[in-house]
Amino acid sequence: MKNKKLKIYFADFWNNFKFQDNYFYHLLNTKYELEITHNNPDVLFHSVDYYGKSEYKNFQNKNTKKIFFTGESTEPDYNLTDYSFSFMENNEKNYRLPLWVLYIDWFNTKKDKERDPSFLIPLKKLTQNKTKITNNPFFCSFIASKPEGERMNFVKNLDDIKKVHSLGRLYSNSYFRVTGRGDQKKKLDVMKLFKFNIAFENKIVDGYVTEKILHSLYAGSIPIYWGSSQAKKDFNPDSFIYHGDFKNDSDLIDNILKTYNDKDLMANYLNEPIFKNNKIPDFIMPENVLTALSEFIEQ
Repeated sequence: MKNKKLKIYFADFWNNFKFQDNYFYHLLNTKYELEITHNNPDVLFHSVDYYGKSEYKNFQNKNTKKIFFTGESTEPDYNLTDYSFSFMENNEKNYRLPLWVLYIDWFNTKKDKERDPSFLIPLKKLTQNKTKITNNPFFCSFIASKPEGERMNFVKNLDDIKKVHSLGRLYSNSYFRVTGRGDQKKKLDVMKLFKFNIAFENKIVDGYVTEKILHSLYAGSIPIYWGSSQAKKDFNPDSFIYHGDFKNDSDLIDNILKTYNDKDLMANYLNEPIFKNNKIPDFIMPENVLTALSEFIEQ
């Protein structure tokens, strides 16, 4: 029973962020009676100031708790906020909530067609026992727009040996194209055509794991992942190929090609559950996130 009213507001989030159709709203709505207002809210959720407006500065009321969420590799600044949800390890002011968690449909609510993210993965699909086939017709996909990080070299090195279909703006070379936002369902539908997907983060920061690996796993395309080793704890390490397990690109590429040419090896990856023991990690379960959030709000 919701027996406590809570006034909340959101500032400095990304484009198309919907105040009544987002992870934090739906999470709090399971416990509180919510009112969205910019007039002295009890809680202000704010993000990395995507458009340089610094709206969070308009909320200086000492009774307003500021809670920062970052889906980027930006660390919280506790001179500017009270608490945070981020990629960083848990501490008295932070709860680790990596970006990929927000790409799951936890609450099964009616969706705003323009909501953000534009596609949320059905929860039951993540632990569904289903034998996956290995007959995806194409070798490897890569979808990115920014020329950043280790992917700049790796994509070229692999493509020199066997064609990588670059579906985004970076290295675009395919009749398949993924335009628009990178979290749309059409992106995942195209990824399903490929045996592998190059899922490289922009940079390696401890604990920083985005939707890239989750999307690849959901699409049934074996992720080739470069990023924080925390991904091997968030997900089942036997379900993807981790760049850091190899001495260099050459050794990694040899392993990819060996897997590609062996249906049994392919099947081993594809039929592994997304999470260890096919169990969603406790720390991302909504009830546990809500406990931490309520403590931030009420203390």
